[in-house]
Amino acid sequence: MVEVIILKIAFRNIFRHKKRSALTGLMMAGGCALFALSIGMVDGGYGNLIDMFTRDHTGHIQVHKKGYLDKPSIYSTIDNPDSVGKKIQSVAHVQSWAPRVYTPALAFAGKKTTNVRVVGIDPIREARTTRIKYKVDIGRFISEAPLNEAVISDRLARLLKIDLNGEIALITQGADGSIANELFTVVGITGKSGETSGTSTCYMHIKTAQDFLSLGGGVHEIAVVLTDQALTMKTVGLIKSALQDPSLEVDPWQVVESQFYRAMKADIKGSWYTIVIFTIIIAVGVLNTVLMIILERTREFGVLKALGTRPLQIFMLIVYETVFLAVLSIIIGTAVGMSANWWFHEYGITLANPIEYGGYFFDTITAKITLRSLVLPAMIIFGTALIVSIWPAIRAARIIPVKAMRSN
Repeated sequence: MVEVIILKIAFRNIFRHKKRSALTGLMMAGGCALFALSIGMVDGGYGNLIDMFTRDHTGHIQVHKKGYLDKPSIYSTIDNPDSVGKKIQSVAHVQSWAPRVYTPALAFAGKKTTNVRVVGIDPIREARTTRIKYKVDIGRFISEAPLNEAVISDRLARLLKIDLNGEIALITQGADGSIANELFTVVGITGKSGETSGTSTCYMHIKTAQDFLSLGGGVHEIAVVLTDQALTMKTVGLIKSALQDPSLEVDPWQVVESQFYRAMKADIKGSWYTIVIFTIIIAVGVLNTVLMIILERTREFGVLKALGTRPLQIFMLIVYETVFLAVLSIIIGTAVGMSANWWFHEYGITLANPIEYGGYFFDTITAKITLRSLVLPAMIIFGTALIVSIWPAIRAARIIPVKAMRSN
């Protein structure tokens, strides 16, 4: 019965000092809304970054011959790519897959020469799996039929000073030990954004590359794209179970592109530091307000103790007041924060000057609505309010009635 009365008094006390309660509530509600929006922006921004990065070239998962990722070799091939691909396609969450062939080569055009990375791709499967086809800014993508034609990166075109329909000579070592050399017609040039922006890359039909390198039907890599990148780790295990082949390695993009992943994680950590600073600011603000309330109500608490109110009951009164105010603030802040997240998710902000990150250009800032952006801000605000209310509540509980009633 006494507990119920204390709860009622605590709730009513929130509205006794409306301005102060409104100020404290606004601080907590604003903090909750900012937390929710910050988390939504982090999840949305980096989710967009991961999507662009993986669908640009890497894929969410890659399959190689064991040891190829650590030490690439022309001889480390997957000899039955179609069979492996069918097993991969049967796994849940797999959207598509694409086989690839890689080799370093020496490229010639006129009097210019440079090192180049040759990539053999299946034009049909690659178009379903990555954005390589849609990165061709000049000319067209390679034909579905295996012809002696190539799509080169913007950087390679500039180094060799070669234009569309020009001829490029490639020289490298074949898998059979012979010297492979051939002329290819440039039918397309990719843009300056993405994976090819800083590399000298030459794409050709996978059959053409296999013949050029005397590989037979072998491939060096199978890139896999999923319906949702969040399912990457789970799907890696499913693909391993489906393949049941110890000679093959199945790696998530976090392993394939470990350097990029570490840089991104460090960047995300910086965002969390900002959230921690916000938490400290809110905690100090709430603590200051509650302490002011205790000082102004010293006489009131003295009267309560003189009337027989136990110290624990006064302690709980202060805690309940803070908790009630925190809950009301959380409800308002969560509603505002999630509404802002929804707006940014649906419409985003279009930037006049795109932001460049790791060779990728972003022209829209978006947010993502997740369970974390809904629950975590509420937990942080509630926990912070509860913790900072303890010390003022202890001070109020220790008030000596005679001294308190003499205070002004």
